[in-house]
Amino acid sequence: MSTSNNEPNNPYTSGTPGQQPQYPYQAQNQAPGQNQQFGAGPGYPGYAYPQQQAEGAQLAQTSMILGIISLFVVGIILGPIAISKAKRAEREFNTDATVGKVTGWIGTIFGIIGVLYIILMIVMAVTFAGTGAMYSDYS
Repeated sequence: MSTSNNEPNNPYTSGTPGQQPQYPYQAQNQAPGQNQQFGAGPGYPGYAYPQQQAEGAQLAQTSMILGIISLFVVGIILGPIAISKAKRAEREFNTDATVGKVTGWIGTIFGIIGVLYIILMIVMAVTFAGTGAMYSDYS
C-alpha cells in the first residue's frame, strides 16, 4: 500500500495519488476547508443547533418551570401562562412540551381550589360573625 516513491497511500481516498480527495458533503462551488458552519472540517456538514429548535426548547422549558412553580404558588396565574407557552412551543416550533401543559393544568386546578377555599372561609366568617356561634353558653 505505497506509491512508487514509497509514500503511504490512503485506502480511504478515491482517485490517483497526489489528487485532492472528494468529500461527500462538499458543495460544488466550495473549496475544501471553507465550510462556514461552526468550523467543521472539510467535507463534513456543520452540526449547528437550529435557532428555531432552540427557541422551541426554551419555550418548553419555560412552560415546565412555570407549571412546576404554579403547583405551589399563584397557580391561577402561572398555570395558564405555562399552558399557553407549552401550546406555542408545540404549535410553532413542533417541540414536545407535555410536562409544561400537564403541570400548568394541575397548577391551575390547585389555584382555583385555593381561591374557592379562601372565598368559602370569608363567607363562613361573615355568616357566623353575628350569630355568636363562636361562644358557648355551656360553661
